[in-house]
Amino acid sequence: MKKFLNILFSICISIVIIVGVINFTVGFKQLYYFDVDYLNISELSGLSKDDIKLNYNYLIDYNLNKNVSEFKLPTLKSSPQGKIHFEEVRNIFQNINKLAKVLMIVSLIGIIFNAKNKNIKILKTTSITLIIMPLLLAVPVLLNFEKSFIIFHKLLFRNDYWIFSPDLDPVINILPEEFFFHAGVMILMLILLVSILLFVIYKLCKSTKLKMR
Repeated sequence: MKKFLNILFSICISIVIIVGVINFTVGFKQLYYFDVDYLNISELSGLSKDDIKLNYNYLIDYNLNKNVSEFKLPTLKSSPQGKIHFEEVRNIFQNINKLAKVLMIVSLIGIIFNAKNKNIKILKTTSITLIIMPLLLAVPVLLNFEKSFIIFHKLLFRNDYWIFSPDLDPVINILPEEFFFHAGVMILMLILLVSILLFVIYKLCKSTKLKMR
């Protein structure tokens, strides 16, 4: 029973960490600012850097802010289908964050439970879980990003509104696939760092525990 609870709490903690990392990466606008120059987005889209950043900042704030209701890009037009798609994306973000809040409560209970029982193995289990979960998703992405990108959208959305026409939704011109790949790599790297940190803490705690005996 204790082993089952340990795994359950580790999974909950891992999901909370992964959602936190995703939110951090999405909110880390500097990555996109770097890609504006690195991927020549200004030349590809025919927009100025200021316009690109203004519309991108709106997209991020719209997805992360639960109080925004209407989708309206500052300087770019949007089709009705395009607006629906971004509303759906925002709803996914909001629902994931709601789930993470519930799991955070479960995680806190797990941390307190294990702290009282002086069980440090949860650190090791969470470290391993953090590696396994993203890797299962990362392997197909690294093998064929474009195909994985399409499958990902088909699984999340029940329509094809995510297939944008540049004439109707020019915002697609400032969101190249390469940027999403870079964001994905950043997410994986941050998760790996957290996993390593947890494992190091586990080793230090284990070493301290042995010395106290």
